[in-house]
Amino acid sequence: MKKCTTLFLAAALFSAASGPAHAVDVKMDGEYLFQFQSGSEGFHGRNTDYSVQRLRLGMTFSASESLSGYFQMQVGEHDWGSDTSGNNQEVFMRQAYIDWVVPGSDIKVRMGRHAFDLPSYASVSPMIADLVADGVVVSVPFAERYDVTAFWTRMARGADRNGDRTSVHAPKYDLFGLAGTAAFDTFTVSPWAMYAAKGDFINEEGTRYNPDIMSAQGNITGSGRADIMIFGTGMEWKPFDPVTLALDAAWGRADYSASQDQEGWYAVGKAAYAMSFGEPALLAWYSSGDRNGRAMHSGQIPIIYGDFDGTNTYFDAAWGILGGHRTSFGGTWGVGVQLNGVSFVEGLSHDFSATYFAGTNNKHNGAYGDGYDYLTTEDSAVEFNVLSTYDIYKNLTAALELAYIIEDFDTSASHGRSGAGYDDDWRAALHFRYKF
Repeated sequence: MKKCTTLFLAAALFSAASGPAHAVDVKMDGEYLFQFQSGSEGFHGRNTDYSVQRLRLGMTFSASESLSGYFQMQVGEHDWGSDTSGNNQEVFMRQAYIDWVVPGSDIKVRMGRHAFDLPSYASVSPMIADLVADGVVVSVPFAERYDVTAFWTRMARGADRNGDRTSVHAPKYDLFGLAGTAAFDTFTVSPWAMYAAKGDFINEEGTRYNPDIMSAQGNITGSGRADIMIFGTGMEWKPFDPVTLALDAAWGRADYSASQDQEGWYAVGKAAYAMSFGEPALLAWYSSGDRNGRAMHSGQIPIIYGDFDGTNTYFDAAWGILGGHRTSFGGTWGVGVQLNGVSFVEGLSHDFSATYFAGTNNKHNGAYGDGYDYLTTEDSAVEFNVLSTYDIYKNLTAALELAYIIEDFDTSASHGRSGAGYDDDWRAALHFRYKF
C-alpha cells in the first residue's frame, strides 16, 4: 500500500510539472471526514463508541472542454487506534475514468470506474445511490429540455468452475440501464428502466454465492443465475414558488434459476413548503413486503445498490462516515415530519425530524434477520433526529447529530422471535469535514 501511495504522489507531481508543456490542466480536490460517535447498537442495549476518519483525494486532468480524466483515491475508513503502526491498509483506487464529447455533437461519454446515481426527487435513490463500479455512461441531450442517458456497468466478475478468472465462461453480473429526463418550467419527470443479468457464481468448494456488492446495499439474495428487470420514474412539481411536490416509484422482478423469484414495488413521496424561517416537509413511503413463509425476498422489490434516507439512524441519512442500521428500505413503510434549514445564527443551521415506520413483511416471518433489521407488520418504531451544522471556515464544517428511536418490535415466539426483548436505540455523533 505504501508503494501505491508513493506512485500516486509521484504521478501527481509529474503531471503538475508537465501539465503546461502538454496543455493539460491539473486540478486537485478532496475531502477529510472525522466522526466521533457514541450510541447503542442493534437495539440490544450495547453501548459503542467510534473515532473514525477518511480521506478522499482526487485529480482532474483537463486537456480541453471536450476531454478530461479523473482519478480518486481513498484512505480509510480508519478507526483510531486499530492500526498503531500508522500504515493504514485501507488505501485504494475509488474512481478512475475519462470524460469525452463525441466530435461534432453534444453527446457525452464517461468510461471507467465511477460513481453514479439514478434520478430521484423525493429522497436519495432507494434503487441506485453513489454506486462506484466499472462501466460506460452515454448522455445525449435533446434541445434544452430533454436528455437520455444509457449505461452499462460490470458489477462483478468471477471465475469459471476451474478457478480461471480470464475465461470467457467466467460468470458475470452486468447491469444495463436507460434513463430520460424532461424538464419544464414547473415540472420535471425522469423515467428509467434497468435490466441485470447475473451469472451462476460458484466458489472453490462448489457452493453458489453472490458477489458482495449484491448484498452490501441491496437485497438481491436469490441463488443461481438471475434475470432482473426494474422500471421506475421520479418526478417533481412546483405548482407555485414555495411549494415542492416530489414522487419516486418503481416496480421490479428478479427470476432466479435456483431459488424463489422476487417481485415487488415501492413509492416515496415528499411535500415541502419553503418559508423564511425554514422548510417544513412531509415524507411518506411504502415498499412491498414478503409473504408468509418467506423464500428469499419474494415479496420485496429487487434493490440494486440503494441508500434510502428516510431517517438518520435506522435508515441511512446520517451525515458522516458511519451510516445507519439499514440502507435498503424493502419491506417497510413510514411517514415523517421535518423542519429543515432553521437558522438563528449566521453559519449555523438545524434540521429536525420525527418519523414513524413499520414493517410490511408477513408477521410469521419474524425469525429472519436479527429482528430489528427485518420488520414485519407487528414491528414499528418512532425515530427523532436533530442535525446541527456550523461553518467554522469556508471549507471546514462541523456537525452534531442526535437521534433516539423508540422501538415497538414483536417478540412473540409464535411469529419466529426468540422472546427476548429489545431496547430503544440512540446515537450522538460529532463530525468535522474539510472539503477542498
